[in-house]
Amino acid sequence: MSSYARGMTVVQEPGIVITPVEVEPVVTHDPLVNMREMIKPEHYAEPLVLRHLTFTEGKSEPRRDDAHDEMLYVLSGRGTLSIHQGGAHSSHEIGPGTAIQILAGGEWFVSAIEQVQLLSFLVPAPITPFAAAIEKPTAPVIDVAELGQQNSETATCDRQFEVLFDASRGSRGATMFVGFIPTSGAPEHYHLYDEICVIVSGSGVLHALGREQVLTAGSAFHVAPRLLHALENPNDEDLWVLGVFRPEGSAAAAYYPDGRPAPNNQD
Repeated sequence: MSSYARGMTVVQEPGIVITPVEVEPVVTHDPLVNMREMIKPEHYAEPLVLRHLTFTEGKSEPRRDDAHDEMLYVLSGRGTLSIHQGGAHSSHEIGPGTAIQILAGGEWFVSAIEQVQLLSFLVPAPITPFAAAIEKPTAPVIDVAELGQQNSETATCDRQFEVLFDASRGSRGATMFVGFIPTSGAPEHYHLYDEICVIVSGSGVLHALGREQVLTAGSAFHVAPRLLHALENPNDEDLWVLGVFRPEGSAAAAYYPDGRPAPNNQD
């Protein structure tokens, strides 16, 4: 097990890989929803939080968070996701690769025609000191993005990424993207932003904290600012990495251990 246990609680530290099977479900008010808190940093104020949610067939109870903006990404299953936000109502068909953003105070529910598994990233809303300090002016909110419908951009080592949400699409505090890593190994690097990553396709290796950890679909890890790390893909198929980081910015903003900007750095 990549994470470690303290009593009955799985302790998640930056740079440590965790998988859904290692995390006990949390009891919720909705019998149709199974929730696992994958990453919830214990010793940070205003942290990013990652949850893994499973919706069984049927209509879920409405969900609402007044303290966080929420970014969702559908891993599997199909159905409809309905949003009540800012006095408006919208419903969207969802399937693998659908991403949704809901600002704090928005209400949403899922009508699943088959079991739906999705990831929920909680981003502190700008009502607390750090979130307010990094809030950016945004374009009007775009509720939904589909993977493959945005332009790809270039990061380090010929790696591509696709931005799903950022300030240009209404996100005031964070960026959500999917990175596509071909067969490669990359040198250690770091970011100035705080990030949570989840493997959505393929497999590989995370190099961090002086160790190598296997990555498979569903693996998640927290990259704290300036944590040296590297992702390796030894396989023929691409490794797909879903990331959410804050403050909002470019996914290509990376630096080598000596402080040199990595190629294509857009800080």
